[in-house]
Amino acid sequence: MTSPLLRLGPLPPLRVSPGTLVTVLLIAVILYPGLSGPGRAPLTAVLLAVGIGAFMIVSVLVHEIAHAVVARGFGGTVDHIALTLWGGHTQYRAERMSATGSLLISLAGPLSNGLLAALSYGAVQLTEPGSAPGTFWSLSCWLNIALALFNLLPGLPMDGGRALEALLGGVLRSPRTGTVVTAWIGRAIAAAVVLVPLARALRAGDTGGVSLLTLVWAVLIAGVLWQGASRALEGARVQGRIEALDAAALARPMRIVPPQLLLAELDTAPGLDAVLILERTAAGPGILGRAYRIDPAAAAAVPAQHRAATPVGAVAGSLGEIATLPASLRGDALVSAMLSRPAALYLVLEPDGRPRGVITTAAVDDLLRGR
Repeated sequence: MTSPLLRLGPLPPLRVSPGTLVTVLLIAVILYPGLSGPGRAPLTAVLLAVGIGAFMIVSVLVHEIAHAVVARGFGGTVDHIALTLWGGHTQYRAERMSATGSLLISLAGPLSNGLLAALSYGAVQLTEPGSAPGTFWSLSCWLNIALALFNLLPGLPMDGGRALEALLGGVLRSPRTGTVVTAWIGRAIAAAVVLVPLARALRAGDTGGVSLLTLVWAVLIAGVLWQGASRALEGARVQGRIEALDAAALARPMRIVPPQLLLAELDTAPGLDAVLILERTAAGPGILGRAYRIDPAAAAAVPAQHRAATPVGAVAGSLGEIATLPASLRGDALVSAMLSRPAALYLVLEPDGRPRGVITTAAVDDLLRGR
C-alpha cells in the first residue's frame, strides 16, 4: 500500500511509511536498558528512549531535506521525500548532473547530521550532567554522529558510496566503473553490518533479548544495503549494454515493399523473412506508417495461378508502427531517441537518406535484458 503524501509548506512532498513508527519503537527498545537504572524513574527512561527515537526520525528528515535542497540547487526535480522503516530517501530527477553536483548532493545529508550533532552538543553544555535533558541531547549528538559516519561509508547505496561513485566516474571518465566499484564495497559493508555485532555478542557471551533484537535489525538493514548494491550493479550492467548499442550495427537489411506488391513478384526473393511491408499511413512526427511481415504459411497456401493477382498485404500480419532513426545514433542517444518516439520498428537511415536496415524494439529490449 502506498503511503499518503504530506505537504509541508515549500518542502517537497513527504511520504511517511507506517514502518517509521516501528523504527522509533525499535530504537526505544534498544536504548531503554541503558537509560533505566538507579536514580531514574522507569517512566522517565521510557519517555527518554521514545523521545530519542523520534528525534532520530527528525534527524533523518533533516538529512533528506538537505539532499533535496542541494538537488534543486543543481537543477534537479525533487519528486518526494520518503521516511521508511530503514530510514529515508529522496527521489529526484535530473536530465544531466555533473560529477560535482552529484558529489555535493550526496554529502549534503551527512553534513546536515554533523550540524545537528554540533547543535545537540551545544545543548548538552546548557544542561546539568546526568539529567534527563542532558542525557537526551548527549545521546542525540552521538547518534547523529553515528548516522553521519555510517552514511559516509564509501559503498552504495549510502551517501558516501554515491559521492565516491561520482568522484570515480569523473576521474576515470567512466560512471559505470565508479558504480561497479562502489557497489561491491557496499556489499562488503552489508556483510560487515551483520558480522560486527554478531562477533561482539559472541565475544561478550551476550545472547540476551536486546542483543538478539540488535542482531535481527542488523540483518534486516544489511539485506536492504545488499539489495541496493545489487540494484546498482544491475544498473551498471544495463548501462554497459546501452553503451554497446549502435544503430548502424543493429540494423538488419530488409527489402521494403508496398502492400500492393503482387506475391508473384517475390517468388524469386531469397527469403520472405527478409521482406518488410510498409504501409505509409503516418500517424505522427517521424512515423512512416505501419509495418507488416509476410506469413510464410499463408503465402505458401496461395495457389500458383492466383499469385500474380494476390497482393502481399493479403498474406501479412501487422508488426506495428515504424519510425525512422539516423544510423549515427549510439548508446544513450539511441535509447533516448527510441523512447522519445515509441514504435515497434525503426527504419535506420544513412546520412544521405538511404535505408540501412530495420531495428525492432523487441530486439533492443532483449539486448538490454542480457538475453
